[in-house]
Amino acid sequence: MNYFIFNDTILFKDDEGVRIIDKRPGCDPIFPSINEAGVCVVDTDVIIAAAVEYPPEKKDSILVRKFKDLYQHEAYVIQDEKIDTNLFQVIGIREQKVREVYSLIPPDKIRTFIPYGIALRNALIHKTVNLNKTIVFIDDWERSRLLTVFDGLKFSRTRTIPNNGEDILPEIKRSQIDFYKKFDGFLDKKATDSVIIVNSRGLVDEISKNKENFQVEYLDARHPAIEGLEINGSLIKYKLPEEEFKKRKEKALKQRVRAVVISLCVVAAGFLYFLFNSLKLEVINHKMKSFQQRSERLEAQLRILDLETYRSDLKRQKTLNYGVFYLSMLELIPASYTVESFDFHKKDKWEVEMTLFADEQGIFDPVPQVKLLKDAEIEDVFVNGQPGKRLTVSL
Repeated sequence: MNYFIFNDTILFKDDEGVRIIDKRPGCDPIFPSINEAGVCVVDTDVIIAAAVEYPPEKKDSILVRKFKDLYQHEAYVIQDEKIDTNLFQVIGIREQKVREVYSLIPPDKIRTFIPYGIALRNALIHKTVNLNKTIVFIDDWERSRLLTVFDGLKFSRTRTIPNNGEDILPEIKRSQIDFYKKFDGFLDKKATDSVIIVNSRGLVDEISKNKENFQVEYLDARHPAIEGLEINGSLIKYKLPEEEFKKRKEKALKQRVRAVVISLCVVAAGFLYFLFNSLKLEVINHKMKSFQQRSERLEAQLRILDLETYRSDLKRQKTLNYGVFYLSMLELIPASYTVESFDFHKKDKWEVEMTLFADEQGIFDPVPQVKLLKDAEIEDVFVNGQPGKRLTVSL
């Protein structure tokens, strides 16, 4: 893993150590041989903006609009991080700078691409620096110095100050004033509750000689932003607009493919269901035809048996339907009786026998001997120990 800090010059760390590379065409061939890189860019613009967290699309739209309201002069690639409930820090890098980075290092080889402020904040947290105070951090690059103001998770735009021997105190004050003005309403601490941290002992001595009694502390970190890159856990990664468009296009394509696959699966399931039902219906139709054919054969056999059984009676009476006799007799029998059995048989002539039981109270209403029952023989019987009556009617 190699690490880069992009500013007016490039700070580059590899297995051989850290070195500064001036931006010139001759440095370009160094980077294609890199397998994996972590990158941070110093030149960023930062705002704090409130927005609803859900849905994410609405949140992104609000933050982009608020950022563009302040920085309309140039195209930016922006990212955001949540610093409180419905409160976000929006950090933009000029699109030209992002293209510069990707022109030197292939996009597929950049694992981490974050703002310098986040890399520096990671290092401060890792070194247990107390962020409960407002901190002005000065990163000494020898030829230049980088000033960044922190307030908890919030940080300012990093300013690059040439190391030309001039007093740095006015620049420190300017950075503080700009920070308090820009983030007014989002800060928890007063301007007096601040400390200056530097990574150069010479700069500590220089600032300590001032008459305003600034609190100055030394941090033993030669290249703190690179250390922050090495421990980076941020989800932020800057990408070119066309890369984002390609990603969204691929996502949309995957969604369309998934929709097509789901549709095909539904159609296939419907077809299989239709095919199964068709086969099942065919089987049922086949069984139904077989049943109808069997019923027709049985009916034909029954007609033959009827002809053989009732031939003489049919010649005499034309029709013989014992169901009609049963229903006709049932109309004449009082409702207090329950029909236990019905028998239709032939001796010398056709006879109908019907066994009746009385209701639960054991009351035997008289059976009217009228119509079909006019010549009926009625006798008392016991069936399974239960008293009843047997009617015999000759036809």
